[in-house]
Amino acid sequence: MNNRKNLVTRLKQFIHHENLIEQGDKLLIGVSGGIDSTVLLYLLKKITAEFKLTTLAVHINYNLRGDESKENEKFVKNLCYRWGIPLIVHNVSITDESNIENAARKIRYGIFRDLLRKYNFNKIVVGHNMNDQAETFLMHLFRGSGFTGLKGMLPKVRDIIRPLLAFKRDEIAAFAKKNNIQFSHDSSNDDLGYDRNKIRHRILPMIQEQFNPTVINKIYDSSHIFQKTDMFLQAHSKDIFQDVVRQNDDEYVVLLDKLKQSEVLYFYVFRRIFGLLTGSESDFYSAHLSEIYELLRRPGGKFIHLPHNVFVVKSANMLIFKMSPPDYAASDYSREIKRYARQILFDDYYITQSEIKVMPIHGFNFHENDTCYIDFDKVTFPLKARYRKPGDSFFPLGMQNPKKLKKFFIDEKVPRLERKKKIIIEDQNRIIWVAGMRIHEYVKVTSRTSHVLRIKIMKKLEGYRRARRF
Repeated sequence: MNNRKNLVTRLKQFIHHENLIEQGDKLLIGVSGGIDSTVLLYLLKKITAEFKLTTLAVHINYNLRGDESKENEKFVKNLCYRWGIPLIVHNVSITDESNIENAARKIRYGIFRDLLRKYNFNKIVVGHNMNDQAETFLMHLFRGSGFTGLKGMLPKVRDIIRPLLAFKRDEIAAFAKKNNIQFSHDSSNDDLGYDRNKIRHRILPMIQEQFNPTVINKIYDSSHIFQKTDMFLQAHSKDIFQDVVRQNDDEYVVLLDKLKQSEVLYFYVFRRIFGLLTGSESDFYSAHLSEIYELLRRPGGKFIHLPHNVFVVKSANMLIFKMSPPDYAASDYSREIKRYARQILFDDYYITQSEIKVMPIHGFNFHENDTCYIDFDKVTFPLKARYRKPGDSFFPLGMQNPKKLKKFFIDEKVPRLERKKKIIIEDQNRIIWVAGMRIHEYVKVTSRTSHVLRIKIMKKLEGYRRARRF
């Protein structure tokens, strides 16, 4: 059977099956000059008239290989000139040498996107093949990237299409030889310093030789199963995400008491938050999920540091995802409360006070967290509202010995991040109330109390004043 006719026919069948190309599409084609992208450009040239395509080749020179990079660029220019395909060349430099592959990918797709918008093209075409899929599968497997990583590359993701994904590298090479298609060789593809090249030149050949010669096909078939599994889990995790995640400014809060689904869905929920913060979910792996599980098992409030400066903070029954480390230091902000001040604003809270002359003890509701009742004659004005500071201590109600405020918070299981938000009310001599928790033993109301001071703390409501006026 004619190899050229067979491959072109199969290509069109794959395009139709995956709905990759439609009549009149405007295709931006990434051309490195290697065998895959060169054969891809040749095949698309062959079907341009049938599909009424508009094509534009794009070559990106990363200038990593000196004269070889220049020769490669020259080869692509000559190739596109001979084939009558318009070409745009971008010369760039990679500054992040810690991960050249990842940096090059970001630059590449950034340029593709800019050109897509600038020239009003609608699809980006890249030359990944079935061998690339197997390599990607193993790389993701080794990194523990979950079902999403194991599904590998998709034939179509939004405006990116991969028409060669159903073809093995040796098929593409045989087609190039049969049709005298010239291509350039990238020596960096032989550099075993790159993880992908280790898999390509060492691991996969060893598996093919010693375990299964059809491993490329088997991985390709398995990727379809993982793709369907991932779609199923993605759909279910979206509903859970809406139920358990809240956004507060530039951070995301997970309500742990609502997160009671299967553990496999935790991965999708956490990874989606990671993606919303960083712009990409690709660097969140199962190892990071394990770190979060360990964080949940630790007592008290702690935090972990994920890639791209994402911090996950445990606080009470919440997990907080943010792009800055947690700040445990309390503010030194304070407000004075004079004797006849009915109400003051302290940060986001209103603090009100009122004097009650004579009332039986049993007439007070001592169980209101936002209100305290103390013996008026045992406090010295003016009072002060503030946050905690080092060395704070007081006599908690019911205790005859002083207690460090830090120890009090630990014993009461107050999460570390929440401690700095606790409002402290003090008079001229002592802390008289740790708001929402406990008053000082000395100022408690007794049967001999004739003059009661009631202090109430209320959260300020956004838009309250405007709504009341309306």
